[in-house]
Formats: sequence, C-alpha cells, structure tokens
Amino acid sequence: MAFKLALLFAIIAFASACSYAPGTTTTTVTTTVTTVSADDESDAGILSSHDRSVIRKTWDQARRDGDVAPQILFRFIKAHPEYQKMFSKFPSVPQNELMGNGNFLAQAYTILAGLNVVIQSLSSTELMANQLNALGGAHQPRGATPIMFEDIISLQYCLKCLQQFGAVLEEVLAEELGSSFNAEAKQAWKNGIAALVAGISKTLKNSEDLVDPQTKLSGHQIRDVQRTWENIRGNRNAIVSAIFIKLFKETPRVQKYFAKFASVPVASLSGDAEYNKQVALVADRLDTIISAMDDKLQLLGNINYMRYTHAARSIPRGPWEDFGRLLMDSLGANGVSSDDMDSWKGALNVFVNGISPKN
Repeated sequence: MAFKLALLFAIIAFASACSYAPGTTTTTVTTTVTTVSADDESDAGILSSHDRSVIRKTWDQARRDGDVAPQILFRFIKAHPEYQKMFSKFPSVPQNELMGNGNFLAQAYTILAGLNVVIQSLSSTELMANQLNALGGAHQPRGATPIMFEDIISLQYCLKCLQQFGAVLEEVLAEELGSSFNAEAKQAWKNGIAALVAGISKTLKNSEDLVDPQTKLSGHQIRDVQRTWENIRGNRNAIVSAIFIKLFKETPRVQKYFAKFASVPVASLSGDAEYNKQVALVADRLDTIISAMDDKLQLLGNINYMRYTHAARSIPRGPWEDFGRLLMDSLGANGVSSDDMDSWKGALNVFVNGISPKN
C-alpha cells in the first residue's frame, strides 16, 4: 500500500517531467491547483462512488498544506535515489539541497496539480481515459513498458523499498491527516492507485506505433510503406502512367493542368514524349518522398517542395485526392496486404494534406 501510493506520485512526476525541455531552467513555483468538482453518486468511472468520495475527502485535506508535495517527492527520491536522474532539471542536485531548489519545488507542485486533475477525473471513464493516455504516452520516450510497471508495483519487488515507502506513507499522511487516514481511507487509495497503474500500463504503446507530432506518421506506417514500395518501385513508371490515364478519363479537365500534352488524346498519351517525361518525373518524385520518409526533415522538405512548386498551377485538392485513391487501387492490385494498405492510406493523407491543405 505504501509503495503504491508513493508510486502514484512518482508516475505523475515522471509524466510531468517529460514535458520540460532539457537545458532550460525553471524557478517559478506555483501552488495553484484545479478545484475538485463534486462527485456524483453513481458507480461510473474507474472506482466506486464510495472510494471516490473517500479519496477526494482525504486528498482535499492533505493538499491544503503546501509542504505535502515537496515532502513526498523528497522522501520518494531519498528512498529511491536512482529515480532522481529521470528528472532532467535536477538530476545531480545533492539531496540535502533539493528542498531549496526551484526546479525541484516546481516539479513537486506540478505533482500536486497533476494529482488534483487525476482525482477530478475519477467519476468519468472518458476523462480518466484521457488522463491515462497522457500519462502512458509521456512515459514511452523513457522506454517504460507494462512489464516494468508490473515489476515496480509487485509487493515482492523489494522488502527494503516497501518498508521505505511505508515510512513515507506513515510520515506524510499521518502527519497531515492523523486519525482521518483510517483503514477505510487506506483501502480506497489502494483501489484507486491499482486502477491508475493498471490503466497506464494498458495505454503504453510500442515506440514504433507512436505518431510523430510533425509528420503525423508512426515508424510502423513508414516501414510498411517503404517495404511494400520497394517491391513495386521497379514498375513505378507504369503504375503512375496507368493512374494518369484513369484520372484523365474520369475527369478530363485535369489533363488541362499539363500544358505540354493538354490536347493530346488520352489514347495517344503513351506514345507522347512530353507525357512520358511527366510520368517519369512524378514516379521519381514519389520514389524520393517514400525513400526519405524515415528522415523527418527530408520528408517535410520534400512535401513542402511539392506544395510550393505546384502552387502557381493552382491545382485544386480534388485531383491530388483522386491520384491517391487510384494509387491505393493499384497497390491492392499489386498484392499489398490490408494492414499495409492502412499504413499507405495514412501516408497518402499526410502527403495530400501537406501538398494541398484543406481550406
């Protein structure tokens, strides 16, 4: 029980620490916290209404003392010094200087605010899921896995650590709450922490499944697209030509955007030199974009290049979407699996949105 309570504070601290940029210094300390809303009497959410009520009541009492969060974080780090290096703002600050360190105090009060948000969300499954997703996602860059969480929360993990965290619980909560932190309160917190840790473990994803916030693509999608493209890239000119022919037949006005063969009958395009130059140009550009997808800067640069070099021709979004649709049809005809097709769909959406953004 003691170990799990301290772990809850640690989890929120780690998630909060992830949002701080390395190399900067934060000295501003805030004690502002979100007001906890009144609970409903239903058993919706991750806990019973009774447990939620007990947790909120005891937390409302404990958080009134601004020294609670610094004491918990300090005692946690003192008991488990190996965790201090995970906080980029004070990884090497001597323990006897932590309570006077601005970055340490800022992190401690971030824990206070973070706990308040989590507790406020207990009555809503949807809100709690959002909090768990945020916490779970924040741990991923640190390499945390569900197995690691299971190891940490196991009561067999380390008798010495369990005793240390027991001391943290007794010292901090007993000092603040006294007789109010009774057996009923201990059980409610135990239930809440168990649900929180289990939820975080379930939301963790493999690093390759995490979507890059700039490219909007995951490593998994990129590898799927590059792997399947490698199998068909030798035939890319024929694939692009077939797409153009279908596109011009479906929407004849699209051909007018290509001045050098705008008036060539569709049936004669395959023998037109200018048309074949355009096909090769598009096929090679597509090959370049796909080949560099695992280099974020190169990918974004290639997409921006396509966007600005085509801006003067005022090609609307529709033809780009149609090209993507016909490319998907071609991929399916070439034996690309449904799972890989999903990755292609995501990649083509990124390409089209980058080249011709929605208004």
